[in-house]
Amino acid sequence: MELEYTYWQDGAFFVGYLNDYPNDSTQGLSLSGLEEALIEVYEIRQEEKKHLAEIRKTGKIKIPA
Repeated sequence: MELEYTYWQDGAFFVGYLNDYPNDSTQGLSLSGLEEALIEVYEIRQEEKKHLAEIRKTGKIKIPA
């Protein structure tokens, strides 16, 4: 599996985010350090997704015509 991300260099840091999670930016001292941090973000989001799937339910309502 591949994760697509956006990144830039800000001084000594590489900063970026996963394109699927643009609000979760992270950083690293190297590009590989940034990639490791981005993998952690992905893993955290996957765990949260599992948890939410367990507690969230869907329903339907009928709207009178």
